Amino acid sequence: METKPSGRIIRTVAIIAVICAFVALIFISLTSRPAPADQAWTAAMTTGPENASSHYIMYTDIMCPYCTVFSREAMNHWDEFQEYLNEHKILFEIRMTDMIFEGNDVAMSRSAGEASYCAAREDKFWDFYHGALAALWEDYQSKGIGVSKSSPAITNMPEDYWLKVGQKVGLGEDFENCVNNHETLEELDRNTRRASQVAAGLPSFQFNKFSTSGFSDTWDWTYVKRMLDAGLGK
Repeated sequence: METKPSGRIIRTVAIIAVICAFVALIFISLTSRPAPADQAWTAAMTTGPENASSHYIMYTDIMCPYCTVFSREAMNHWDEFQEYLNEHKILFEIRMTDMIFEGNDVAMSRSAGEASYCAAREDKFWDFYHGALAALWEDYQSKGIGVSKSSPAITNMPEDYWLKVGQKVGLGEDFENCVNNHETLEELDRNTRRASQVAAGLPSFQFNKFSTSGFSDTWDWTYVKRMLDAGLGK
C-alpha cells in the first residue's frame, strides 16, 4: 500500500510554496517598476546617466527666488553636480511650474514657464534654464531685487525678456513662435496642477523616501550637497 505524506511534510511544502510566491511577487514588483527616465514628466528637463536607478525631482518656478539659489549653485558647480549624479546613478529632473503666478498673479512666472517648455521642445531646456538664471542674477538679483519676500520685487521686466534669453542661448524662430502663440500653456497648466498636489511649497524636493521644501537665500553649494545626500540610502 502507498504511504501518504505526513502532515508535517505537507505543511513544509506549503510554507515553501508561499515563500517562493512572495519572493516572486517582490521580484516582479521591482523589475516592473518604471525606470526614472520613464517617470519623468518632461524628458528634456532631466539630466544624469541613462542607467540611473534613482530619481531626484525638484518642483520649481523660475520666478521663485529661493529656487534659483539652489539651481544657480548647481549651475556654478555643474561639473561636480554631473559627477555626483553619475557616481550615484541619479536622474535629476526639473518639474517646471508657474505656481508663483497661481498664488500671486506674477505674470512673468507664467511666461517664464511657457518659455521653458518651448525650449524643452527643442531639447534646449538646460541652455535656456541656465541662461534665465544668469540673466535674472545679472539684471535683478545681484542688485538685491527679487531675492526674497522682503526685498524689492521685480516689476519692470520687459515683455520680451524670455525671448531674448532664448535668443542668447541659440533658440530661434520656432522658439519665438512657440512663446508668442502660447503653444505650451496647456502643458504648463497641467503640470502646475499636478505639482500643486504633491509640492507643499517651492522649491520642493523628492528623492527616494526623502522629501522637503524650501531653500534659504543664504545657503551655498555645501547645502545643495546636503540636499542631494539626504535621499541616499533611504
